[in-house]
Amino acid sequence: MLYNLRINLMEPKKNCNLCSRLVDLREKNKILFPNFFNDRVLGIGPLYSKLLIIGLAPGLRGANRTGKIFNGDFSGNLLFSFLKKYNITENYDEFNEIKNIRCRITNAVKCLPPKNKPTTDEIKTCNTFLEAEINKMKQLNVILTFGQIAHNSLIIAFNKKPSEYKFKHQKKHKINNQITLINSYHCSRYNINTKRLKLSDLDNIFKLIKELLNL
Repeated sequence: MLYNLRINLMEPKKNCNLCSRLVDLREKNKILFPNFFNDRVLGIGPLYSKLLIIGLAPGLRGANRTGKIFNGDFSGNLLFSFLKKYNITENYDEFNEIKNIRCRITNAVKCLPPKNKPTTDEIKTCNTFLEAEINKMKQLNVILTFGQIAHNSLIIAFNKKPSEYKFKHQKKHKINNQITLINSYHCSRYNINTKRLKLSDLDNIFKLIKELLNL
């Protein structure tokens, strides 16, 4: 499916040390927040899924705290409310395991970056894992990217030209004969509160996903 696969590892190891800036932040957070997970956060959901959802990176008080992707904060609660609404999964919270998930969920960057802003080098380093993860999804038909970094990371993973696949909210791209990419602003509290991202936008996006996957 993909070209120029660089590594076979789909996930970074525990206490991954590939990005020194992210390692430094992790070590500081282990002191500041000793009860937090404070490690790389892995993707969830079956690799035979037809739908892949890609976020930016773990949030400090969300996935970095709980150790579960899109969990324990506003973004996760909002995403899973729509996944439940469209029967893609059952809702869950930080105290309960996810049930009946019918998609794969991952991040462009697996470790918490300072101020939620990974560097270009960090994005490229972690892209090896994203690329390998996608390569294992042989039945993949639809990818939803939350935010421009997730979008750009996906384009890098497919070895496509960014100039030919520009991020635009609610835009649909044809990656190849099998896969359609859909863009969305990130489902953060800030984007919802400022109305940059409307709940009706997410509704339209998931209606499109349902249509594309014949759910």
